[in-house]
Amino acid sequence: MAEHILVVDDDSQLTAFLSRFFEKHGYRVTTAATARQVLQAVSKNSFDLIVLDLILPDDDGLEVARQIRKSSNTPIIMLTARDEVFDKVIGLELGADDYVTKPYEPRELLARVRSVLRRAALLQQEEITKVPVHQMRFDDIELDILKSSAKRISSGEDIGLTSTEFALLKALAECSNDVLTRDRIMDVVYGNSVTATDRAIDSHIARLRRKLMGSGQESSIILTVHGTGYKLAAAVQQPV
Repeated sequence: MAEHILVVDDDSQLTAFLSRFFEKHGYRVTTAATARQVLQAVSKNSFDLIVLDLILPDDDGLEVARQIRKSSNTPIIMLTARDEVFDKVIGLELGADDYVTKPYEPRELLARVRSVLRRAALLQQEEITKVPVHQMRFDDIELDILKSSAKRISSGEDIGLTSTEFALLKALAECSNDVLTRDRIMDVVYGNSVTATDRAIDSHIARLRRKLMGSGQESSIILTVHGTGYKLAAAVQQPV
């Protein structure tokens, strides 16, 4: 069955064009023009990907993405005329898989769509074939893989990580004996179709370090390897 894309924009001419364009390349397309229509469509249908414009007549697209992420991991490509780094960082923190700025070439958007769908399919296949890992422990931290959450083992306190922060920490734990390079961070955390700045990566690492610091702890368990990336300075227990 053809992969199903939800295209969201209040420009009816644009959504009509994108519908024809994506359908020509083998996709099934549904369109929405408002935040309300988006949330209704997501609640009633299963989509393989959402192309979401951030400027909608009844709500901000970032808030729509936040609502979607409460119940769905459907890949999202954010589409907007805004080109601010802040918007991109917030969008990625909310769980967007890519970010395309208007004006754009339709074939560029198509390439991004194919890349995100391909990555989602690979991740799904990995989930099917790999041995389940439910928890990872290191220092005073326990990661709950199924709940995408982290807590302090000593107190049971939830650390309150964003989805991006959790993905970063999980990636660091999974390669605890090696350096997590910036290229690898781009691949496993942001998705290889996303161009995140070094500043955005450093900001996420800085916030993650602050959240992980325990009472009386003087140094971070995340080490900077200058010119390369980051490394977890703690032994990870055998996952269970």
